[in-house]
Amino acid sequence: MQKKENEYYNGCCDITSDLNHSTSYGKITLIGTGPGDIKHLTKAAVEAIEECSVIIGYSTYLKQISILLREEQEKMQFNMKDEITRCETAINKSMEGKSVAIVSGGDAGIYGMSGLLLELLEKKMLIGKIPLDFIPGIPAFCSAACSVGAPIMNDFCVISLSNLLTPWEEIEKRLDFASKADFVIIIYNPKSAKRKEELTAAKEILLKNINKTRPAAIVKAASRPDEEVVITTLEHIDEFSLVSMNTTIIIGNGTTFTKDFYMITRRGYGNKYRL
Repeated sequence: MQKKENEYYNGCCDITSDLNHSTSYGKITLIGTGPGDIKHLTKAAVEAIEECSVIIGYSTYLKQISILLREEQEKMQFNMKDEITRCETAINKSMEGKSVAIVSGGDAGIYGMSGLLLELLEKKMLIGKIPLDFIPGIPAFCSAACSVGAPIMNDFCVISLSNLLTPWEEIEKRLDFASKADFVIIIYNPKSAKRKEELTAAKEILLKNINKTRPAAIVKAASRPDEEVVITTLEHIDEFSLVSMNTTIIIGNGTTFTKDFYMITRRGYGNKYRL
């Protein structure tokens, strides 16, 4: 069944009848701002930011897009960990009839604001009433991968080491299963001012199933002017001072190798074709 504009399908069922957008509510747009440098924003993201009357986001993200913001736009900056307040504010502004942009680093649907907003709207019974739009952004793991070549050419998983919202026991389990399955493993939030030992603990779990010489890349501030890159091996990923919340770590799978400044994971062409 062909999907028509402004219609939504669940399997073969047309569910547009469930949508009852109120004309008195302003649209909320979730915008992924990408890795940080404004040149990596999509055209759709730039247009959405320009169209909204209220811009809401973490102060660092608003600073990164400040050149796009107009004086007459209402700009509302928030601190880290104020995510619920950001979403509540966006909902309130929407109910005042204002068009609202919530900006989120990377892609808003990957460790970002999209899920939380939808959870709150569901609790308030506002899903289907407040119009929503979602603008994709380049996630951190994509920009980090581009900094070192082609490390995620085959199946991969992304695991955050932040235990603020996910119990550490669950993180340990995911690290163990991912290493046994020979995924390329991407680590988000490897270290913070308060969390200093989790990366070493994660490394020890991975070393139970992965050789210590497995190639790894450490990329800080990917695609930004202050980017730093280190190509190393699994056994050394916790030894570098550049590791922080702004760092992405990529650990290769069994086919990954390094050459010069590049980290390459084989896709499998060499097994099927004569290269």
